[in-house]
Amino acid sequence: MRSLLLIAVMCLLTTTTLAAAKRNVVLLISDNQNFDDCGCYGNSVIQTPNIDRLAGEGVRFTHAFATTASCGPSRGGIYTGLHAHANGQYGHGHGYHTFGLMPSVRTIFELVKENGYRTALLGKQHTTPASAYPFDFDPKVGNRDVMGMAKGAEQFIRESKEEPFFLVLGYHDPHPTSRDRPGWGIRRQYAGITPVEYDPAEVIVPRYLPDRPEVREGLAGYYQQISRLDAGIGRVLDVLKQTDHEGDTLVIFTSDHGSSEPGAMANHYEPGVRVPFIVRSPKAKRPLVSPAMVTLADITPTVLDWTRTKGPKYPLHGRSILPVLEDDAPTGWDEVYLSHVFHEVTMYYPMRTIRTGRYKLIWNIAWRHEYALPIDTLSRATWQETLRRKDPLIGLRPVKKFLYRDEIELYDLKNDSDEIHNLADSAAHAGVRKELSEKLAAFLKRTKDPWLLRHSVPEVN
Repeated sequence: MRSLLLIAVMCLLTTTTLAAAKRNVVLLISDNQNFDDCGCYGNSVIQTPNIDRLAGEGVRFTHAFATTASCGPSRGGIYTGLHAHANGQYGHGHGYHTFGLMPSVRTIFELVKENGYRTALLGKQHTTPASAYPFDFDPKVGNRDVMGMAKGAEQFIRESKEEPFFLVLGYHDPHPTSRDRPGWGIRRQYAGITPVEYDPAEVIVPRYLPDRPEVREGLAGYYQQISRLDAGIGRVLDVLKQTDHEGDTLVIFTSDHGSSEPGAMANHYEPGVRVPFIVRSPKAKRPLVSPAMVTLADITPTVLDWTRTKGPKYPLHGRSILPVLEDDAPTGWDEVYLSHVFHEVTMYYPMRTIRTGRYKLIWNIAWRHEYALPIDTLSRATWQETLRRKDPLIGLRPVKKFLYRDEIELYDLKNDSDEIHNLADSAAHAGVRKELSEKLAAFLKRTKDPWLLRHSVPEVN
């Protein structure tokens, strides 16, 4: 009798362990998408029913940030939980740029694979070196072929059978499709997609951009690509339901950073670093909107937490967001840190930033140099037309201040959400500057920023 009871208990424990192990992850990453360019984030023109559905079933974060507004370094941060100054992915790794993770840095793909997970990254990878990114499934599929990516996702999920999986879909939309005007818009048709047409007269021109015809034309194409992206996401969500994985899969949707326009990509201004961020957990009891301030460096710790995977031997810069998924007013989530070094190899402009609920302080380390615009921005119609017209402003920002920046920029985001009025030399804000500067310096020291070997945060001992 006791033997039978022991066998029954062992069977129960085995079943429980297997059930606990089957905690899957699907990470959906768009490419160069501003945080508010979804219906659920307040854009009344753009059609994103599937992203909106995900938000209605999960947690929509209102203050999520890319640690750097550059594709390769941002993804390096996503997959390591470390800032660019610490993981070695200072800039892009493809072509002649040759940046890559330090040999000692472990990626989330390596870590979960050691825990028995199958891994895949479909679509845009932008990852270096290849040895740090072990994939069990790596089919050739176009990164704008969103239905082809969904088909690959379904194949990967079905082939995983009883094995847990970590699946990333790196969409190339809404990254520009051309450097020629209009710059955005679907240029190649893929099966299963009916492009949504947008009237340039009806798009919403953000305040950081000038309201001109070439800008509106670009935004109409940009909206079209986001709607295509949304259709692909909808198909992946359907696949999870059809394969009975809705109940055991953590789904995260975000973007690597903001758009390719001036003032966004490769900047620490809000249009560059603020991103959409939605998490659907099968464990959460209700959907909500969270004010918690999070960064993309929190993704790796969150995945480690969800999958019960042991992290690397060194401390990560992010932390798991699972504890705040059911908290309307979380405490201790009221500031974030950002770090930028390069975009492309010729575009060196290191920045370190602290952002709180009200203030942002940016330290421009190479402030004596002209700001180096990314090629994608430099060659695009918005910037070129601004130069041709000799306009003094780009959006609301003086072109001269955009190119030649102060060493410290301090903005009161409550009263100046456009980040135009630098308060760094304001006597009334001296205390704020001192507090934020000291916090930033302490963070950089704690994360072993090598730039501190030559530079110091101004006015911090």
